[in-house]
Amino acid sequence: MATAELDVVNRPAPRVLRRRSLYRDAVRRFFRNRLSIVGLVIVAMLLIVAIFADDWFIAPLLGRDPQPLIAHYGYDEAFIGPTGAFPSADFWMGADLNGRDEWSRIVYGARISLSIAIFSQLFALSIGLPMGALAGWRGGKVDFVIMRVVDIMSALPVLLLAFLLMLRLGASYWNVLLALSLTTWIEICRLTRGQFLTLREKEFVEASRAVGSRTPRIVFGQILPNALAPIIVSVTLGVPRAIFAEAALSFLGVGINPPTPSWGQMIGREGIANMTYFWHLALFPALMIAFTMLGFTLVGDGLRDALDPKMVEGK
Repeated sequence: MATAELDVVNRPAPRVLRRRSLYRDAVRRFFRNRLSIVGLVIVAMLLIVAIFADDWFIAPLLGRDPQPLIAHYGYDEAFIGPTGAFPSADFWMGADLNGRDEWSRIVYGARISLSIAIFSQLFALSIGLPMGALAGWRGGKVDFVIMRVVDIMSALPVLLLAFLLMLRLGASYWNVLLALSLTTWIEICRLTRGQFLTLREKEFVEASRAVGSRTPRIVFGQILPNALAPIIVSVTLGVPRAIFAEAALSFLGVGINPPTPSWGQMIGREGIANMTYFWHLALFPALMIAFTMLGFTLVGDGLRDALDPKMVEGK
């Protein structure tokens, strides 16, 4: 009997499994996906180029205009000699027909194109998320009114609707941002509504109602965190679509006003018209758009796989 009691005393304590959150496991799965890492590196490099094109973050403190950092020259600084010059050691990506360094304009164009794409998705999220959540949670007449608005706006293609808005508002950075924001919230609204319609009938929501939890606690504390995964993926995948839409608007002449550069404007105003001889004017901006769309698409696909609750550790 004494020996049995001694064995019980010396027996190691049972191992307590540490509870891991969905998002911690998602981060682990994301970084195990090599293509996701490639996409993340591409996106990080593009953001570095866009942010550090010049020293805008310190120039006001020094009382002077921003000076180029990654860019060689200002985006509107022209040189008479190398007008239309091909790529060389002095001008890495050549010069445009106004004698401006193409590399510098592409670097500054990264700031314009990426900021429009990212901020338009954030603004669309600020519109679509609350409207979709309200429609999915309340249902009834509120759901009917919101979804009829969505159906009306969905009757026209997104790019065509943005083009019509730009014709009315005029070409400028802020108008492009506004037009894309007002036309891309529809998908986020529909996705959020579908998530709320599904989750509000789940057992944990019914249990919260049974114990007397208030509506804000149920919506913000239980339903919204469980609905965020597909919404995050949708916003990430929406960034390359917004870049393409901005490029299309600039190509049609209703995007960014020159001399401020954007990749779509660089392709549409000089690239396509002179592509037979000055091939570099269209090639390099098109490659930047392609790399950007590739990077964000790989990141979005990685997030979709990582945040999928059906994914099991070890598969």
